[in-house]
Amino acid sequence: MSEEHTNDDIKTKRVTRFQSPVPFIITLRRLIYGRKKPDIYTVVTYYINLFIWWTFFLWNIISYYTITSRDFIKSQKGISVERIVENRGRELGFSPGDFLSKLTTFHAISIILWGVVFFGLILLYRKKKLFIYFTLVPVILFLAMNVFYLSFTYFGEDTTMYDKIALLIFVASCLIHSYLLKNERNGGSISFFGEATEAEESPSAAE
Repeated sequence: MSEEHTNDDIKTKRVTRFQSPVPFIITLRRLIYGRKKPDIYTVVTYYINLFIWWTFFLWNIISYYTITSRDFIKSQKGISVERIVENRGRELGFSPGDFLSKLTTFHAISIILWGVVFFGLILLYRKKKLFIYFTLVPVILFLAMNVFYLSFTYFGEDTTMYDKIALLIFVASCLIHSYLLKNERNGGSISFFGEATEAEESPSAAE
């Protein structure tokens, strides 16, 4: 094979590699999640909480966009978002204009809080003990804003049962995972079922 043909092949491979997004995605994933895949319990906990995170993050983005684009929505669809929000605010006991302002601020801050939670989930996946602070603290602040900033009535009536159950699962799973992670660092197991014994791992050994 000629040297010129070899150089052409190398250039072709470089161009193909540059044009393909796959190597970049793999590199980015390794940069974020690391090269080592964690145990199955950590992976399951991560994906359950990632799904919960995505529903809250997406909902807050949609809600914030809907409120801040209320004039555009009214002109295009004829739906008065402001009137709907204000009517609900009066039912909750807010002064005119107060509820709309607070709801806008709430969703804006919530987007930031859930962004921090995502970073915490990455730390959870990488089994870093600091993950508990980046997941629970923002979620607690989110709950506090629901109850104290928007009112307990809002939290009780305007948040769905899914919201309450999902937040409970999120908080409980993070606390449990933090405990099991600490247990693993002390020589124990990160699974509720403990470490498999040598006999369990090798059936032929028992024979």
